[in-house]
Order: sequence, then structure tokens, then C-alpha cells
Amino acid sequence: MMSDAGSALAGFLLADSRLPSGAYSHSAGLEPAVLCGLGVDGVYPYLVSRLSTVVRMEACAAVLAFRTAQALRHRFPAGSRGQDASTGPGTDASSAPGTAADIPGFTELEAALDARTPSAAQRDASRRLGRGMLRLAATLKAGDPAVVLLQQTVPKPTRPVALGVTAAALGMAEGPLARLCCYDDAQSVVGAALKLLPIDPMTAAGWILAAESEMDAVAEAALAARGLEDLPALSAPWMEHWAEDHTTRTRRLFVA
Repeated sequence: MMSDAGSALAGFLLADSRLPSGAYSHSAGLEPAVLCGLGVDGVYPYLVSRLSTVVRMEACAAVLAFRTAQALRHRFPAGSRGQDASTGPGTDASSAPGTAADIPGFTELEAALDARTPSAAQRDASRRLGRGMLRLAATLKAGDPAVVLLQQTVPKPTRPVALGVTAAALGMAEGPLARLCCYDDAQSVVGAALKLLPIDPMTAAGWILAAESEMDAVAEAALAARGLEDLPALSAPWMEHWAEDHTTRTRRLFVA
């Protein structure tokens, strides 16, 4: 079990855009929006819209995946990890001591996320990022039971599920994880904006701070979730349309 300092260090690591998980090649959907006409004045509203729709769902999913991973860690404590985790009853973690019966398995959580993400392009982008995150987790914490089970049952996970499992393996707490989901997405938008539009970096940095209250609200909602029935189903039609349009373009800086 990591100390508080270790848990904080893991959070810093996962929030770093230089992490070798492939996130640097994604713009959180901003490039498709810019190519379809979004200008400088629209970046901050776009960032906030992402937080209230896409990120609200993903933060909740990451927290639920984190809890499933923690339940598996209780069922397969140190000394019994690794292969044993893959021989348990599917992805069911609900029988772990001290956990709620409605903790979803990884496959159920992935299916729920797919049902709430109508854009195939967005689903593909999330799974590209998820594969990179899972590779990182498998390298850093190869014997973690949740990492092993996710590799075997969902080898191409979505980013929030992979992030939740990785955060649990590295010793984070769920509160910092929920806020990390918000910060990471907002920074992805801002970082892409600086490459795509004529924006003062100081102004862009201020957007992150300006969105703090929205990030807090999203994180609190994610932490209040108790099961799949609490996973939001929020639509962002323009973002979905832009993401699909982006797949047809041959000149672009970002994958998505």
C-alpha cells in the first residue's frame, strides 16, 4: 500500500502529458471542432461543455472501474495476485469483502460506456488511449489482479476504465482520480488549442483555473455514483458530428 505521498506522486505522473500513453496525439476533440469553424472565443465554452457532458460520464466510469479494481485487490491480496485473478468468476468483483453488491465488472462497464457513446470515432479514440494506458499499467504493475483481469477480459479498454484500473494499481484514491479526469481533459483541450489557434499561453492557463468550479462539480457527481444506473448518458451532438467528420480528413495534427 502506497503512502499518501506515493499516491500523490502517482497522480502527478498520470496528469503529465509526457506520460508514454499516447495522449499527446489526441486533442480531446478540439481539432475536429476547429477544422469545422470553432475559433478562439469558442475554446473555453468548448472546454466547459466537454466537462459537463463527455467528462461527466468518463469521470464516473473511471471511479466505478477504480472501485472494481479495489474490490479485486481485496479478493486477491499480495501473495495471491497474478494468474489467480483471471480464474475468478468473470469480471464480478461484487463479492469482495466490504464492497457494495452493485460494483460493475469491467465488461459490463465497457458495454454501458459504448451504449452512451454513439459516435464510433469517439469510441475508437477512447480505446486507443485506453490501450496505451493499459500497456503502461501492465509495465509498471504487471502482477496487479485488476490489471491482469482487464488485459484478459477487455484487451482494448476505453480510457476511463483503463485509467481507473491504473490509478488503483498505483495507489491513488478515488477523489484525486475523479479530479484528474477533469484536469486531464481540460489540459488536453488547452494544449491542443495552443497548437491550433493564435492564443496567448497565459490566457489559456487561466481557462483551467476558471473551470475549477465545474471540475469540482463533475468530480463530486462521479464520487456520488454507486453503480451503472448512476453512469450519466449525456449527449454532445456537435462533438459527435465533428469527431466523425475528422475520420475523413487526411491533413490533421491529432488523431482525434
